[in-house]
Amino acid sequence: MMEEIKNYMPALNESLERLSQNLFASDFPKLLETEYSKLKSISIDYGVMEKSKNVYIIRSHFGWNDVGAWDEVFNIKEKDSDGNVKQGRTVTINTKNCLIINDQKITATIGVSDLLIIDTDNGLLICKRGEAQNVKEVVDYLRRKGLDQYL
Repeated sequence: MMEEIKNYMPALNESLERLSQNLFASDFPKLLETEYSKLKSISIDYGVMEKSKNVYIIRSHFGWNDVGAWDEVFNIKEKDSDGNVKQGRTVTINTKNCLIINDQKITATIGVSDLLIIDTDNGLLICKRGEAQNVKEVVDYLRRKGLDQYL
C-alpha cells in the first residue's frame, strides 16, 4: 500500500515519511497538524485504489457505517423520544430528529428539525441532515483562507 501511495499520491507519501521519522518527538501532535493541513482532501479510494493495478476484491458481507460523517453519527447513536441525539448540555423544545453536540456551552433549540449542530471550541457547524458531505467545502475554504486553526 505504501508503494502505491508513493506512486499515486506523492505529497501524502512525503508527509507520511516526515511523520514516521518524528513519531516519538515531543512536538509530534503539532507536526501532524501541520502535515495534515498541507494535504489536499483526496480519499485513498480516489487517489490510489481507482488507479492501482494491484487491487483485489474479496466478496464479503458485513455492515458498514462511515462514522467519519456526521449523518452516520446521528444514525448510530441512541435517540430520545423526539428522535434527537444529544451530547453535552442541551435544551430542546419542539425539536425533532437533530444531532446536537457541544463541548462546553449550553445549546438550546426551539422548533427545528433535521439539523446537525456541532459546537466545539474552534467553531460551530449547523447544517441540514443529509448535507454534511458538503463540510469538505468549508474545510477547503478555511484552508484557502489560511484559517487552519479552525479545522
